[in-house]
Amino acid sequence: MMRKVWFSVFGIILATFISCDKNDDDFKITTGLTGNVKYGIGDCMPIIDESSRVYNNYDGDIYFIVKTDLENLGNGDLDELKAKSIKKTIENGKLDVELPIDTFLVMPSDVYLYSDYNTIIIKEGIALEKDFKFWKCTSY
Repeated sequence: MMRKVWFSVFGIILATFISCDKNDDDFKITTGLTGNVKYGIGDCMPIIDESSRVYNNYDGDIYFIVKTDLENLGNGDLDELKAKSIKKTIENGKLDVELPIDTFLVMPSDVYLYSDYNTIIIKEGIALEKDFKFWKCTSY
C-alpha cells in the first residue's frame, strides 16, 4: 500500500515538473509572424549611407496596423488607430506573434513607415518569417 502511495506522489511531482518545463521557445506560431527587429536612431540629413548606420535589437512595442484602416484614415488620428491595432511588446528584437488573416503594416511605436518593406500579408496556417530594420530620424 505504501509503495502505491509513493509511486502516486512521485508521478504527481514528475507530471508537475514536466508541465512547468514548457517555455516560450517551445511555442510555435501557426498563423502569424516570426522574425527579428532591429532599430536605430540618428541623423537623416545629409543622407546617411545605410551601411554606416548602427542598429540594435529592438526593445519596445510593435504595432500591426491593418493596411486598409490606415489607407482610409484620411485626416484621422494615427495614435487612435494604433490604440485599436494589435500591439506586441518585444525584447531583444525577438518577434513571435499570432495574427489574424489580413494585410498589416508593421511599425514600432515611434517610427511611421508606409512601404512594401513593412507590409506583411498573413495567410491561414502560415507562419511568415521576416526581419525588419527601422531607423528613426533625428533631423531631416
